[in-house]
Amino acid sequence: MRTLALRATLIIAFLIALGSIASAQLKVPPADPKMKLQGLDGKVYDLADLRGSVVLVSFGATWCAACTTELRALQELLTEFREKPVKFFWVSVERPEEITNAGLKRYARERKLTFPVLRDTGKIVFLQFADRVRLPMIVLLNKDGRVDAPVQLGTNSQAESYKADLRARLNKLLTTRAEAEQ
Repeated sequence: MRTLALRATLIIAFLIALGSIASAQLKVPPADPKMKLQGLDGKVYDLADLRGSVVLVSFGATWCAACTTELRALQELLTEFREKPVKFFWVSVERPEEITNAGLKRYARERKLTFPVLRDTGKIVFLQFADRVRLPMIVLLNKDGRVDAPVQLGTNSQAESYKADLRARLNKLLTTRAEAEQ
């Protein structure tokens, strides 16, 4: 009986520690995120200024297998939301010595990405949302430019389930403001 109680206490302590480690990876999102980044197209994008649109920002890296899987799902979702006020961006957190702009352009072209590819080489934007790099990471901004919590780390192993979750969040963000105005 005593061994069972000790075992249960240890399991509970382990689960609490595991939960606090996972939550420690994410920060409380800033109320007004600074998200000004340069795209591979040479344009500077200030994502926080895209008021009126829902903004999906995926942070990743070319060496991240889960990021590549996620990009396929995001490209498919983009086609569903093409006629709606939703903007998609992919942000590489890699330094130029890890991958050049030409290499990043090739990576995007091979994956047939049709949304802008940006760089956060110093991880300045990324580190507003997480204490350490864990990829992929998705940040959603509502139509007012505010972060829609929670910030999402990692992907669901089932692509259809992952897309369904993101689809539901995007649809909610698209309808929230419209319902409030009625």
